[in-house]
Amino acid sequence: MTKTDALLIKEVSVLALPIALAAILDFLLSKDTLLVIWVIAIEFGLYLLQWYRVLLTSEERPPIQQSLRFVLTPLARHFASTHENARREAVELSAEVGRLKIRATNRKNKMATLVRDFRDSLSALPDAIIALDRNNRIEWWNKAAGDLVGLSSSVDQGKRIEVFFPSAEFREYIVQDDLNDPIEIRAPVSPEKLLSIRITPYGDNQRLFRAEDVTLVKQLESVRQDFVANASHELRTPLTVVLGYLETLIDQKVSNPEQVRNAMEQMYQQTTRIKGIVEDMLTLAHLERGETAPKEKVDIGDLASRICSEAISLSGEKEHAISANVDPGYFLIWNPEEIHSLFSNLVVNAVKYTPPGGEITLDWTGSSNGAWFSVRDTGIGIERSHISRLTERFYRVDVARSRESGGTGLGLAIVKHVLGRMGGDLEITSEPGVGSCFICHFPAELVERRSAQENRPPCHNPVIMSR
Repeated sequence: MTKTDALLIKEVSVLALPIALAAILDFLLSKDTLLVIWVIAIEFGLYLLQWYRVLLTSEERPPIQQSLRFVLTPLARHFASTHENARREAVELSAEVGRLKIRATNRKNKMATLVRDFRDSLSALPDAIIALDRNNRIEWWNKAAGDLVGLSSSVDQGKRIEVFFPSAEFREYIVQDDLNDPIEIRAPVSPEKLLSIRITPYGDNQRLFRAEDVTLVKQLESVRQDFVANASHELRTPLTVVLGYLETLIDQKVSNPEQVRNAMEQMYQQTTRIKGIVEDMLTLAHLERGETAPKEKVDIGDLASRICSEAISLSGEKEHAISANVDPGYFLIWNPEEIHSLFSNLVVNAVKYTPPGGEITLDWTGSSNGAWFSVRDTGIGIERSHISRLTERFYRVDVARSRESGGTGLGLAIVKHVLGRMGGDLEITSEPGVGSCFICHFPAELVERRSAQENRPPCHNPVIMSR
């Protein structure tokens, strides 16, 4: 570029500024918008001419920013700066929108995860959980609700909960304002199950239906009530006898020494019975607490001999034919008192319920699978319908006969609990008028032996009692 060209460009640039300023003033004074447009067009043309001259005469093309700073007039630079600021703000705004979208997506995913985890936790609950809308229509339920109420996939979604509980009792309950107290209703799928239902309001007029299976709780409560009633009755009967004799003696209505002796004997028998009931109840409580008792080697041969002697003494005038068949050399590794209680209760029951002159046989056999102890008698026998309940506390097949025999009603319950602690099983076979057979199986790890025989007691068609 020659000095002349540079001077020409400088002059043209200098002239461009007054022209632009004059156009602006003319616009403000005369409001001639068309003239301003023409002036701006001339200004832009001069800018192109200056840019073209620089490009033709420069050996190295200058950067666009440097060229613009050289040739742009103040007005053009203002327009360029405004455009650049607007572009920069648009980029920043777009970036901010992108960040907000990412943040919203993350929050949405987090909320979905929380909802999914919450529903998974509800599905793991054993209680039936059902979400209801304001019209008691089903929106969601967990797995337990499907099992207890009978809901299936999406077929039942949207149905009213009253469809599954059509009883008038439930319909009256669900329209109440105060739902703090639960209601107990039979399960629609399994009528033998009892459900405790509670409905809790939440959210926007929504309701949470919860049903708990309380069948076992009610059964245990019934057993507890029966136990208290039976225990009270069992203790009250002998106490009444003792109280009667004491009142007679206090009033001095008995003067005959023989009558006094008879009264003393009766009171002794009744207090002995009370003592037996209390001791058996304490034994059961000890067994149910699962307290660890010291274990020893119990010689089965010696134990069977002692039990037979006790049975003969108890039999007395009944003159039962009592015998024992015991494989020699066997030991049970357990608490001696619990083992003696187990064997003794089975034999005592046989003596009590076998008519005079009947036969009672004790058998002990062992094998590689453990050992078996059985007590067989030719007693009155038991109906099959009663066998499953024989190990319940104070359960009586014949109440009058049981009280005549002087039993506490806890013997077989103790046998069951001892075997349960040992990991054994109780099998019962009985036929009315023929007799009964009680077999105890002991696991091999509790049996120590010096010889083994693969024989079992000859009892057939056993009823297996659960541990």
